[in-house]
Amino acid sequence: MNRVDILAKMKAGITNFFKNLKLKQIIYMAVIVLLVLTIFGLDLYRSHVVHRQYDQQMGQRWSNETRCGQVSMFFSENQGIGTDKINEYVYNINKGLIADGLQEADASTQGSGAVWNYCYSAVGSVELTRDLKSVTAVAIGIGGDYFQFHPMRVMSGNYFAGDTLMKDHIMLDEELAWQLFGSNNIVGQSILIGGVPHYIDGVVKKDSGKYVKASGMIFPTVYMSFESLATYGKIDASVLATNGTLGKVDVASKNDDEAESGTSDVEVQAKGIVCMEIVMPNTVDNYAKNFVIDKLQLNTTQVEVVDNTARFENGNLFNLLTKFNTRGMQTKPVIYPYWENNARAYENILAVVFLIQIICAVIAFIMVAIIVVQAYRHRKWTVGMLVQKFVDWKYDVESNLKYHNEKWKYF
Repeated sequence: MNRVDILAKMKAGITNFFKNLKLKQIIYMAVIVLLVLTIFGLDLYRSHVVHRQYDQQMGQRWSNETRCGQVSMFFSENQGIGTDKINEYVYNINKGLIADGLQEADASTQGSGAVWNYCYSAVGSVELTRDLKSVTAVAIGIGGDYFQFHPMRVMSGNYFAGDTLMKDHIMLDEELAWQLFGSNNIVGQSILIGGVPHYIDGVVKKDSGKYVKASGMIFPTVYMSFESLATYGKIDASVLATNGTLGKVDVASKNDDEAESGTSDVEVQAKGIVCMEIVMPNTVDNYAKNFVIDKLQLNTTQVEVVDNTARFENGNLFNLLTKFNTRGMQTKPVIYPYWENNARAYENILAVVFLIQIICAVIAFIMVAIIVVQAYRHRKWTVGMLVQKFVDWKYDVESNLKYHNEKWKYF
């Protein structure tokens, strides 16, 4: 029997199979197909949601050659984390990476060709003044390569480096730029914060979305150095839970412009950093997270350590489902920044989606198993028949090969 005959026989068999199906059997098989399509459809939805969480994907962006992970540490303001503590952490991470053979001994700082990077941030509020207008805005005080970890869309200008020696450079969000200037094209302009001029490097489009807004990001926002926030503003991570007094535009009644006053010397010993984020090699699962906890000797009853890279994977979502009833309990003195609250909200959603996928998979498996069991009970074949068919098929294949080899051996 040649290949054409075999295919024709198979096609006829499949056609007869479907023609002989009863309505109940058709519905049964349609349900199985629908369950499988639901599983794949929800997988696509999960991929779409995860792709939008760019704050959680620094590990994927950092290197195309090495498997990397992103780890976040969240502190309470009462722990008094300042830049001196951050520098200590940086030193210990470098030392640990060298000891583990992941970094050259002379690579003591981040830069070109570095195997890891970091940023840190604090949350508070400042009053910005331009001419007679003043706005009290949310302030994100940053250091390190914050905008690499949080690459918001730039409307004009460019990001400033968080570790620059010049601490008087800022980024405004679009809302704040329009409130103070009525435009996005304001690069190089200056405004007063605490009576001291600060220079605008660019304007960004603020993060949006239902859960970002639910986290309190509904107010005009300025991104500035941590030292400037500590010196000219107020560090307070609970500012996003304000009663709505932020963002109000005040216009002075006097006719003269605001006079510059205050000192430009920033507070370099300030405390109140609430988040440090690290990207580094993650050679095996949980390596980066365990490395950070071990090398920095973190007390995990006080510090929340999150493996951002793995948080949306099946294993983590399954673990989340097992403790879903305690998920909302907060036992650590930590206030999460808005991007972490947003990620945790989607973590909850994707855990439920994963549960639906599990249920669909279990139901589909049981339904297929029932078909197999019924087919076996009503079989018209025996194991001996199958063995004989296999032997016959093997003989036919070997005969055909031998025939073709003999036919073409002289060509």
